[in-house]
Amino acid sequence: MNNNTLDVIFLGHDDARHARLVEALSHLGFSVRRCHDLADVYDRYSRRPSPLIILEAPLQDIHNAAVRLRAIDRSLGIVAIAPFGAEENRIRTLLCGADACLPPEVTGLELAAVLQALVRRAVGLDLSDPAAEPAPEEPLQETWRLANKGWTLVSPAGHSLGLTTGERDFLTRLVKAPDRKISRDAFHPDGAEDADGAITRRRFVDVMISRLRRKAAAHHMTLPIRAVHGWGYMFAADIALELDPRETGEEGRQEGREAWRRDAVDANAPSY
Repeated sequence: MNNNTLDVIFLGHDDARHARLVEALSHLGFSVRRCHDLADVYDRYSRRPSPLIILEAPLQDIHNAAVRLRAIDRSLGIVAIAPFGAEENRIRTLLCGADACLPPEVTGLELAAVLQALVRRAVGLDLSDPAAEPAPEEPLQETWRLANKGWTLVSPAGHSLGLTTGERDFLTRLVKAPDRKISRDAFHPDGAEDADGAITRRRFVDVMISRLRRKAAAHHMTLPIRAVHGWGYMFAADIALELDPRETGEEGRQEGREAWRRDAVDANAPSY
């Protein structure tokens, strides 16, 4: 299974609304690479393929891109954002290869829910099933560390993992919580207050934890994060939160910082 399940290439306008959508997706655990023209989309995809692509552009550009990208990868998840107007415009967009058509006023939570549905289709995971957790390999009684002001997770064996904004926020809250336990409801990425929104938020936390586990496995780490059935998560090991990277002075510090920079670039996706 690929470890980039929640990577997203996002073609959109260089404006505040696009930035808010990118920020919302990043906070929910997606790694977003921002693009402002189709040439950049094709270039980024060729250099590092992504399973999810969002296209917000004139309809003709969306149609051309959807046809080209679908020909490259039939399993790709493609979301189109545009003022479609007539029904025939949405139909044509879907026939060109898009999986979903959304209006420009779409919220970050709705956009993330659509992407999450495409992820479920692609990987077939039940992300809320505690039985799906990997068997522990790390020594659970030894101390883990959140270093580099919380941006790097270091295992007892010395392996380092750079964290995205959402992952850092979640782990920091988890570590600071009593008994290192936190409910899904304690994590409110988009501020929705209705019952459906609460269910969606819990699901997003499950998605983020699932991605974090897979990313950790690629770095030879098995996270001692355990699901508390029907409630939330706990960190089933000792862990120390180091706020100042200068306090540790470890040889693996540079590796941790470089890992964080790679993830931070994807998570925050600066404009070009």
